[in-house]
Amino acid sequence: MIRTVYVIGAGMAGLAAATKLAEAGEHVALIEQSPRPGGRCRSYYDTKLNADIDNGNHLVMSGNTDAMTYLRRIQAMDSVEILPARYPFVDMKSQQSWVIDLGTGRIPWWIFSNKRRIPGTTLGDYWRSRKLMSAGQSTTIDQALKGTGELYNRFWKPFSIAVLNTEPEAAAASLMKPVITETMAKGGLACRPVLAKRGLGYSFAEPALTYLQQKNADVHLGTRCKNIELTNNKLSKIILDDIEVPLNEHDVVISAVPPNIAGELFYFVRVPDEFRSILNIHYHLESVRDIAPITGLLGSIAEWLFCRGNMISVTVSAAEAHIDQPSKLLSEKVWREIAPILKMDSETTPPSRVIKEKRATIAQTPEIVATRPKTTTSVHNLLLAGDWTDTGLPATIEGAIRSGHVAAAKCLNK
Repeated sequence: MIRTVYVIGAGMAGLAAATKLAEAGEHVALIEQSPRPGGRCRSYYDTKLNADIDNGNHLVMSGNTDAMTYLRRIQAMDSVEILPARYPFVDMKSQQSWVIDLGTGRIPWWIFSNKRRIPGTTLGDYWRSRKLMSAGQSTTIDQALKGTGELYNRFWKPFSIAVLNTEPEAAAASLMKPVITETMAKGGLACRPVLAKRGLGYSFAEPALTYLQQKNADVHLGTRCKNIELTNNKLSKIILDDIEVPLNEHDVVISAVPPNIAGELFYFVRVPDEFRSILNIHYHLESVRDIAPITGLLGSIAEWLFCRGNMISVTVSAAEAHIDQPSKLLSEKVWREIAPILKMDSETTPPSRVIKEKRATIAQTPEIVATRPKTTTSVHNLLLAGDWTDTGLPATIEGAIRSGHVAAAKCLNK
């Protein structure tokens, strides 16, 4: 009997699992509540801005091996641009600016040069940062990086907030080790930003649907999984909006939904229960002059500024202090901060779209990280995927895709 693997959720974890399984010849049924795939990586046309925008900004690096494997599988490499590993920063308070140029080699020669180092940092600051690699499970970023001076304020703090979406005073330092090992420790060639030319959804989600359809997968968008039935410690039925689907003895279910939904649907699975928000603001300009695709911001509400065509987008991670403010007020406040960088009038806010994700990621504190579940569960034919599961990585695109690949691999071994 041919088995079916039911993948519930078409975010990055679900799409990664589904495409890997389809590539291996499995019959896949993908079920997604939203009419669009991609989860937090979806793109859509915004009529107010008259432009394609992403639900949120995400940075993929060339050293993210699972993400790159996924893009090659779904034949989407032509839809992204891989830039040199050069990251400009601006201190909004002092107006000082600099560029971190990681070069192409494995040895970070730039830290030995007074001219290339981050302003105000010493060689000793970089040497003392090695403590991050031996941080214990209960250590926070702030604790691990004490004594790194301006390097902490001007690099580690904004970088860790972007990666962990959790304030460094509470964020788990242990999650940064694999990030450094897989990118920075391998040199500049592993740290090149991989940017979607049109939008994340058009690179990471839509091509995956095309791929699945080519592999004769069943794709059900706009379809909610309402409930499940459990018989003798196996899933025996999944209940969708308008149909009940009985499972045969060989069928497998991969849950790739957010943790709050997984906790309701699969009541026997313990899931993380604390979250952090992300705020993204998109501005449509008439024209943009002399601005890098990615710029790090210090001393402002937003931490990162992205430029694609005539669209300027900013990201505020761990945004609890701002998320409940009115969108119009947020848009105006942030615009007044970034307008000088763009050499534009700070008092005239261009058309904008504010996107708030109150449960963007789990809180990546040592306590919450310890509650991340494994891929396998006590139920024989149920596997878990999602950036919130125990991948060893932070809750990022790479973490989500890796979780899907791991779930697919375990399914193939069943």
